[in-house]
Amino acid sequence: MEKVRVGVMGAYRGGTMIDYCRMADNVKLVAVCDKYPGALEGAKKKINDDSVAYYDNFEDFIKHDMDAVVLANYATEHAPFAIRCMEHGLHVFSEVLPVQTMKEAVELIECVERTGKI
Repeated sequence: MEKVRVGVMGAYRGGTMIDYCRMADNVKLVAVCDKYPGALEGAKKKINDDSVAYYDNFEDFIKHDMDAVVLANYATEHAPFAIRCMEHGLHVFSEVLPVQTMKEAVELIECVERTGKI
């Protein structure tokens, strides 16, 4: 079975998911994104793996060759970021409830139906 290639958005909040991806047999951590330089530097030191890419820009991050993204950023950003990921062909895992409003819920559901992504 091939490993699912995962990127994590949010080096601080995503720390637990980064650890899981590094230990699990069925996933491979391939990228980490955070807009804060200190968070990225900390993740680089902790992960210590040259095969993992690091991004400070979400648009560049979602272009990385991966299957899924873990969103561990601000809760108010999960729905719009998830939609952008799915429209780019990526599956998404939100580490919190992904919507703040009914409008966001409808937009997220419609995106799942349109893209077929999970």
